[in-house]
Amino acid sequence: MSASKSGCPDAAPAEGEVTVVFVTYNSGEVIGRAVASVPPACDVIVVDNASPQGTAWHAALARPAQLVPMARNVGFGAGCNAGARQARTRYVLFLNPDAALEEGAVAALLAAAARYGAPAVLMPAIVGEDGRLMRKEGTIFEPVRRSARLRPEEVAGDYCTRFIHGAAFMMERAAFLALGGFDEGIFLYHEDDDLSLRALAAGVPIIVVTGARAVHAGGRSSTPGFRQTFTTNRFKQQSDSYLRAKHGQPEARGLQALKLAGGCLLAILLLDVHRLAIRAGKLRGLWDRRRDSGPVSQ
Repeated sequence: MSASKSGCPDAAPAEGEVTVVFVTYNSGEVIGRAVASVPPACDVIVVDNASPQGTAWHAALARPAQLVPMARNVGFGAGCNAGARQARTRYVLFLNPDAALEEGAVAALLAAAARYGAPAVLMPAIVGEDGRLMRKEGTIFEPVRRSARLRPEEVAGDYCTRFIHGAAFMMERAAFLALGGFDEGIFLYHEDDDLSLRALAAGVPIIVVTGARAVHAGGRSSTPGFRQTFTTNRFKQQSDSYLRAKHGQPEARGLQALKLAGGCLLAILLLDVHRLAIRAGKLRGLWDRRRDSGPVSQ
């Protein structure tokens, strides 16, 4: 716990010490609600990853926001890093454009920062639009089964976890940059797993502040087409392979390829196009050349 010389906990920092960073890519339909949920005292930075739909939405935002346009799509993690470098406040709070902060969330996170000291990763409780808690408690290398997770009624107060949910979390800006920020060699998916692993290795606690809440809309109800599903799963597999190489986790590529090929064959026999797109995308990503640095293009 952080405390003053008198032995009392430090006063919570003011909301004006927080910059909320968004990374957008064709997010014009949702970014307005997200930005409007940020307290007026906070700065807002929106990094746009060269969205094909443009950024006309910026003029219609309900409050001022600094727009940082990227010359090309550099990926989620690199976009977050660009926003953090632009920020001038003590704290940065990363928030997905399809998420929204509930009233009092930033104040609760700042109160937790005063209680626990720095460095620390502070996350609000993330809920879906149906009010259901969205939690992942372990990284890609140590997954926690849903059946092994605490039920919402068993959670009392703040708690430590081993996974940083990239949809919403706050850190001291200096601590985030000292940790290396997000790995820009990861274009999309599992960048939060990598940040979690590095935070844990550095002894930085990851704390869920239950008094702060963010609503995350997540994916849409419609099933994406074959091409989008294929590309999404190709990126996921690329990131999986990259992380395993980076963190010294062995990858049985040949065995995995056989399983994915078998899954493709089964999907064809069942005429399941969606399943085929998933397995085929991962199979393609499994054999892509590993990226040592820099993002791939979409």
